[in-house]
Amino acid sequence: MVADFLFIFALSAAASPTPSPAASAPPALKEIGHVRATAACAEVAVHANSAISKALRDDILVTQVIGKLEKVDLDNGNAIDRRNSLQALGDLAKQLRAQAVAGDNEVKRLRDLAAKSTDPTQKKELKSFADELGGALYRQKQIANDLNGMLAYFDEQDMLKVDESVSNMIRSSSDITAESENGAGANGGTQHVQTSGMMGVTPIAKARAERENEKLTDTQMAENAAHDFEARTADITNDEGLAADHSEGAVSGC
Repeated sequence: MVADFLFIFALSAAASPTPSPAASAPPALKEIGHVRATAACAEVAVHANSAISKALRDDILVTQVIGKLEKVDLDNGNAIDRRNSLQALGDLAKQLRAQAVAGDNEVKRLRDLAAKSTDPTQKKELKSFADELGGALYRQKQIANDLNGMLAYFDEQDMLKVDESVSNMIRSSSDITAESENGAGANGGTQHVQTSGMMGVTPIAKARAERENEKLTDTQMAENAAHDFEARTADITNDEGLAADHSEGAVSGC
């Protein structure tokens, strides 16, 4: 059955990362328009649009991730603020990865359709379109994975601090018991040990991350991640532009 399908390829300027001034801007994915399509072409349009919408959504999420990493302060000594910030970043990472995985599933369907196509031009162009868009989605998923890795490291460090605090409390309790059994002064000795125990459980205001030859605060690690992710957006934009180059060919004959 012949029907009109709107095959939309749109890239929001607000969501698109700014390309490097030294490089020429790649073409933006754009609306192809109304296409007289067979059921087969309609299937291509549905899966392509779904993959594109997820890539564009991830563009927005990556921008949000970068902005939050640039502004977050993980070393201000406020445990609640730190936990809320890490949770917000974790939510963004979860959404980013979910969109990328869903988009990749659509890309796989497009590759299957390309393999089945009897039109040589469409077979080639649709596969190229799927491969380029798949590249963008893969890069977006890698950002999500790397963000999750950094957040897992922060969680590990927080747990180590909790374990250390508990150990200090246990040692303090043991010292109090030992001094009591040894007839230590009821006031002086006990008061001294309690003070040491309280110092042991005081929250650490400045978290640290150790690498082989450098020491970074958690805030500095977040800033470095923001710069790294920002640098990767150029390749994502380039992949999306290359996909745009093949978008019309992907529906050739429709």
